Amino acid sequence: METVEKLNLTEILTALQDFMTQDGAISTEQRSFYQTFRQHLNTHEGVFRLEDIERLLAAAKTEVPEISEEEFVDMGEAILTRYRVKNADAINERIRLAAEEEARKRALAEAERAAREEEERLRAEEEERLRLEEEARLHAEEEARQAEEAERLRLEEEERQRQAEEAERLRLEEEARLRAEEEARLAEEARLAEEARLAEEARQAEEAERLRLEEEERQRQAEEARLAEEARLAEEARLAEEARLAEEARLAEEARLAEEARLAEEARLQAELEAEAAAKQAYWEAQENLPGDEAKIVPDLPSNAEALATENASKSSPLPKIIAGATVVVVLGALGAMLL
Repeated sequence: METVEKLNLTEILTALQDFMTQDGAISTEQRSFYQTFRQHLNTHEGVFRLEDIERLLAAAKTEVPEISEEEFVDMGEAILTRYRVKNADAINERIRLAAEEEARKRALAEAERAAREEEERLRAEEEERLRLEEEARLHAEEEARQAEEAERLRLEEEERQRQAEEAERLRLEEEARLRAEEEARLAEEARLAEEARLAEEARQAEEAERLRLEEEERQRQAEEARLAEEARLAEEARLAEEARLAEEARLAEEARLAEEARLAEEARLQAELEAEAAAKQAYWEAQENLPGDEAKIVPDLPSNAEALATENASKSSPLPKIIAGATVVVVLGALGAMLL
């Protein structure tokens, strides 16, 4: 038997280079595919079997999808052609041996088929015999079964009638029980409804009483607030009135004191004028009593005569001003009391 020789790395790359350079130039896609495929070859360990070459070619095609499918098939065919040329005799021997093995397998399969058919024929005959026996047995069993079934049906019918009578009795008892329970339930519901109605009426009465008490409390608080406000306003009016009266008393006291001061000042001035008049009178009387034609010297008027007249005018009674101020205070006090 011829030995199949494996391609080495150089033979594989040489076959690929020969294909790529057959037109004189290598395209960018072919160069990229060549480099990628070479990297995969370098990482492979051991000899390069045919299936290894096909697997590495497919891996390079995945990484360089720019290569067309037609170019990829042609490159693979170039490498496989180198493999077939190198192992032509071994491949032919393997084909012959494979053909002989295939013929042997076909003959064996034909013999096995004939034996299997004979076995199947015998098994079919045996199965037919067993089937007939089984049918006879089943027929006898069926007759026995039908007899048993008839007896079973009779007994079941009797049991069904008994159960029906028992079920009817239980149904009537159950209906009576349910009717009694329903009547009790309705009575209980009526009782609960009455209790609920009475409770609701009591609740509504309590709610009405609560609302009434709340309303009375609100009115009481409102009344207390009104009385407190009236008391506050009355207190403020009283305080305002007391303040007004105190102000009037103060102004009246000031007017009285001013009037007393004015009268005292007028009395003082009057006394000074009377004193000056007496002095003048005494002077003139003394002049008249002088001997001969002694020239009478006419004294000048007192140097403070004009100042005294001005002072008397400026110190005239302030009573009218005080009275006017008191009147204004009284009017304002009255207006404040009306507004309060």
